Amino acid sequence: MATRPPLVVVGSVSADIYVEVERLPSSGETIAASSGQTLAGGRGANQAACAARLSYPTYFCGQVGPDANAILVKDALASAGVRLDHVKSVEAPTGHAVVMLQPGGKKSVINVGGANVAWPMSENSVCRLTGNIEQLIKRAGGVLLQREIPDAVNLEAANIAKSANVPVIMDAGGADSPIPKELLKCITVLSFNETELGRLTAMSTNSLGEVLLAATKVQEMGVKEVLVEMGKNGSVLVRDKEPPIYQPATLAPVVVDTRGASETFTAAYAVALIELQPPAEALRFAAASASFCVRNEGAMPSMPERSSVLQLLKEYPVVEKYSIPNEEDCCVLKYRRGEGAETERITAPIDVSTREVNTFEEQVSGIQGTRKVMEKLKIGIVGFGNFGQFLAERFCRHGHRVVAFSRSDYNDVAHRMGVSFHRDANGFCDEHPDVVMLCTSILSTESVLRSLPLERLKCDTLFVDVLSVKEFAKQLLLRILPPQVDVLCTHPMFGPKSGRTSWAGLPFVYEKVRIGEGASMDRCTRFLDIFASEGCKMVEMPCKDHDVHAAGSQFITHTVSRILGKLNLETTPMDTRGYETLLKLAENGDADSFDLYYGLFVYNPNAVEELQRLERAFECLKEQLFGQLHQTVGERASLTAKRIPVTH
Repeated sequence: MATRPPLVVVGSVSADIYVEVERLPSSGETIAASSGQTLAGGRGANQAACAARLSYPTYFCGQVGPDANAILVKDALASAGVRLDHVKSVEAPTGHAVVMLQPGGKKSVINVGGANVAWPMSENSVCRLTGNIEQLIKRAGGVLLQREIPDAVNLEAANIAKSANVPVIMDAGGADSPIPKELLKCITVLSFNETELGRLTAMSTNSLGEVLLAATKVQEMGVKEVLVEMGKNGSVLVRDKEPPIYQPATLAPVVVDTRGASETFTAAYAVALIELQPPAEALRFAAASASFCVRNEGAMPSMPERSSVLQLLKEYPVVEKYSIPNEEDCCVLKYRRGEGAETERITAPIDVSTREVNTFEEQVSGIQGTRKVMEKLKIGIVGFGNFGQFLAERFCRHGHRVVAFSRSDYNDVAHRMGVSFHRDANGFCDEHPDVVMLCTSILSTESVLRSLPLERLKCDTLFVDVLSVKEFAKQLLLRILPPQVDVLCTHPMFGPKSGRTSWAGLPFVYEKVRIGEGASMDRCTRFLDIFASEGCKMVEMPCKDHDVHAAGSQFITHTVSRILGKLNLETTPMDTRGYETLLKLAENGDADSFDLYYGLFVYNPNAVEELQRLERAFECLKEQLFGQLHQTVGERASLTAKRIPVTH
């Protein structure tokens, strides 16, 4: 396969400090935040991360400072798969922002440009990019720009791209000042929200018709294509001498945080454009991608993987049912010619009756089933401890009904979450859940399962386990459950701590052990869709293979963390980053129960071999150390003997 030309993102990167406050402080006042965290951000970095997570080769060109924030943002970009060969370290501090989140979704932001605005300039405010960046841009499939860096940098990058016939996509957000005319003439696609479009054109953008009129004015400034994002009202693409294309928004089941949605939309559109997808399909891809970003906290952590987006496109392939704008807005000014004007009706994204297969959908032929309406599930959780509550909260967000059973009293917690709670197994089973999810410990699962009055459940209930050992769970469920019951073995490889803000990119391993056809398969798929729609990395794998991999990763991690815990390590005034990592690993060992660790050992047949390998590795290391020591001592003794004068 030929190497794909990369997407080159030239732009900003920052460390964003998010604090949740009840209100903004008054002058001279100090208030306490209910929570706070620092995440990598910046429009440029967010777009680069999004493109990389969508499996497109992406380079980021930007500047950071000589500080800890630089490490934070570079690590985040690298984790997303972004190439950082052209990230330069300068004397100015890494860009950063304080984002104050207030009740009702309000936010106030204080931005410090730092290294983002410290690009080298000549006396006449001209920026010259390095030769390496210039060559990278010339061989790119597209260049993506934003306005959180100086316009001179954007102009230089755009000129280089234009000279090599490389398309330039620019996000108009990030600055209130007018976009230089010479820069506008280099841009292939200019992306706005309706507010930014109104500010640039000094026109009203309160309706689709007004948005289209304002977009034609931008085209008169020299821009070929204008892309306008209108949030829940969808998006529209206005092209030269072509009918505008309207794309309804792909609505998320729940909106938690809108940060990064705009960057996700633009980056996804850029990826699709470079891949030569038709504009209508590129809009669909962008809308689906953006719908994931709003479901979790934080911008970069919430950006979806390509497989999740393609899955969503399979679920909503029919566009005839999309609500098209009203008749008045459907008539738009296509050209401005003196005193008169032509009118053109706005087109829907895709008329599926004219195409047999959607190009994006061809990439995911292995995904089964197409559902126009996602029916909600009734999910029963057995074991309503920390992990059960963690999953229940997310299931409720998606609109599924959750019922829970536990012998401990979690009634107050369940009531706050909107979960129906039972301490009696009969009452729980009489709820007739579609799915029964076993969130019990490894050691107690068999006894809990045998205690359930299975005859009270629907005969074709789907049983799901979440144990860390899979072959044991698989055989246990097959042995105890009736043959007509469906069985899905899963291992969400995250928990309340690692998945607190987002599940994006976190592995979810599963095997469809025994799933019937038709409605049973559809129900299983809908259940798995909960995790896929959250951006999880969905890994379908036989239980035996899972246990082999888990013994070499999960069991070893638990073992090493417990060994470190036995050492009672403490912080010192001179801790290195490596030592800090060891301290965190030791803390993780203390956080998990010994029963979990013991279960990983007893019920994974590969664990004993891994423990023996660990012992052999330790003995080998000791032999190497003491062997070198004995050799050194021997050499020194011999040297000392030669220096001692011999007396007669």
